[in-house]
Amino acid sequence: MSDADKAKRLAAEVRACDASTQIDLAGVSGLDALAAIVNEGLSKPFPLKQMIRISFIVGGGKKVRQRYDDKLPQMLSDALKAIGFAEDRGASATLSCQGLFKYQHDTDKDLKFVHTFPRVDPSAAAAPAGTDTGEGAMSPAEMLLFADQATFEAMIRAKTVSFSQRRRALEVLKEATAQIASLEAQLTAMTPLTDGEQAWYDSVDADGISHKQAWLQQNLESMVNEGQLTSGERAEVLEKLTAKLAVLEEKLAAAEAAGKSKQAAALVKARDEMQARNMHLRGIACVTHRPKHAAEMARVRKKLAEVEKLEKSKVLLPLEEAQKLNAKPKLLAELEAMEIDAAGWFSR
Repeated sequence: MSDADKAKRLAAEVRACDASTQIDLAGVSGLDALAAIVNEGLSKPFPLKQMIRISFIVGGGKKVRQRYDDKLPQMLSDALKAIGFAEDRGASATLSCQGLFKYQHDTDKDLKFVHTFPRVDPSAAAAPAGTDTGEGAMSPAEMLLFADQATFEAMIRAKTVSFSQRRRALEVLKEATAQIASLEAQLTAMTPLTDGEQAWYDSVDADGISHKQAWLQQNLESMVNEGQLTSGERAEVLEKLTAKLAVLEEKLAAAEAAGKSKQAAALVKARDEMQARNMHLRGIACVTHRPKHAAEMARVRKKLAEVEKLEKSKVLLPLEEAQKLNAKPKLLAELEAMEIDAAGWFSR
C-alpha cells in the first residue's frame, strides 16, 4: 500500500471514530502523510454531542521505537497546529477542550502518545451511506475494505447493529473479492487494466479482505444461533433455509435413486442439520433494536412540535415565544444528524 493510500485509510479511521480511540502511526513518515491524515481526519467537526479523545501512538521504548520516525511527535504537532489546533498539557475529554492536543509518554505502557480532542458539533449532519461525502472522503464500503482487521471489527460493531446491515456489509466484501478475481484473471490473460482498476488493485489487500469476510460470516452465524434477529430478519432467513431444504431433498432423492449411498448419507446428515436449525430459528424470541439517541431524538421532536404549534398560532406571539421559532433550523439539523447516526451504515 502506498504512503498516500495508507494516509487515506488512517484518515478514514479517524473520521469513523464516535468514541475515544487509539490509532497507531507506526510506519507513517513525512509531513505530507501526516498533513493528509490530519486535514482529512480532524479539520472538520465531528457530529457528536460529547467529546472524544483520539490518541495517536507516535513512538515508544526499545521494543517498538524502530517502527516510528523519531520526528513523528514534532511533525504531528506541526500538522495539528496548521489546522488551528493548540497544544495544552491540561487538555482533557471535555467540550471546553475542543481543538486542543497534548503529548504524553506513558511509562506504564512504554508508549508515546499525542492525544487530540477534536471539534464536535451536534448539529453537523453526517452524510448517509451511498452519498457524496466530499472530495477524497471514503464511503462506508471503502472504509471497510481498507481498514485493518481491528478497526474493521470495531466499525462493524459500532456502525452495523442489525443482522441485515452486517449481511449487506458482507456483500461488499464478496463483491470486492469477485472484483479482485476478475482483475487477476485479466492480468493472467495479459489484458491491461485501466489506471483506475490498477490503482484499486494495488491498494487492496486480498488476504485481509478474505480474513474480514471469514470473520463477518462467523459473526452472522453467531447472530442467527444466538437469536439476534428481528422478526423480519428471521422470516427472511427461514424463507432461504426452506428453499435450501427443498433443493437438498431433490438432491437426496436423486442420489438414492442412483444408488449413491455415500452421497445420500452425506445429504441426509446435511438435511438433518438444516432441519434442526430451522426448528431452532422458529423457537427463538426475536429482538427489537432500540435506536441510538432515542431519548435525545424524542426530546428534540417534542421541541419541534412545540415550535410548529407556535407557527400555526393565529394570535400575536409574545417576544419570548416568537424567539423560539428561531431555534427550528438548529433543532432540525440536530435531529437529522442523530437520525443518520442512529441508522448506521447499510441501513437502506
